[in-house]
Order: sequence, then C-alpha cells, then structure tokens
Amino acid sequence: MAEITSSAYQAIRDYIQANWQYIELRDDLGNPILRLSPSDSRVTSTIEGQTVKLQIVVKGSDADITKPQTFASSAIYDVATGGQPYSIESFTSFTIESDMDELTVIHEIQVPQVV
Repeated sequence: MAEITSSAYQAIRDYIQANWQYIELRDDLGNPILRLSPSDSRVTSTIEGQTVKLQIVVKGSDADITKPQTFASSAIYDVATGGQPYSIESFTSFTIESDMDELTVIHEIQVPQVV
C-alpha cells in the first residue's frame, strides 16, 4: 500500500478548510432546523492547529427560529442545500423557548496532519 505525500495531506487540509463551511443545526430526532453559510453573521470559522472550528450562535429573537425549538446536533456540509453530511456532532439538547434564549454550538473537525 502506497503512502500519500505531505503535499497530498496539505491538499486535503486545504479542501476541508475551503469547502466544509455550511453548518446545520438539528433537532433531537436528527431533523434539520437551519443550515447556514459562512457568509451568515452567526457563523464563524477558525483553524487551530489540526482543528477546524465552526461556531454558530442562534437566538430566540432570530427571525428564522420558530419557538419552542430543541437543538441536539450539528452537521457540516460542503453545499447550501441537500448533500450528505461530512461530520455530525451531538450535544446536550437545548430548547429555545423565548427571544432571550441563546445557543452557541462549536463543531470541531480534525484535519490531516501534514507529515
């Protein structure tokens, strides 16, 4: 079996960082609630070492949040609609019940280390 080169690892890292930028919040049954692009002000993306972190902050006062709404997982995609999730991360369920409620989700993806 052949090994991939350090430039191949770098290409994979670059692809993940450039394309896996849509984050979807899901309910406790795994149903999609909201998928946001990196251009949405509620989404931030950072790279720390081998980890890409996508953070989303939603509030009960957001126009696209129907209350009450329970959130239980996040998923990462490379497309705005449809597609297959590249990464799914569960978290302790949280229900937004009022305009004052706020949820911050940080979804971390480990990317290949350049050797």
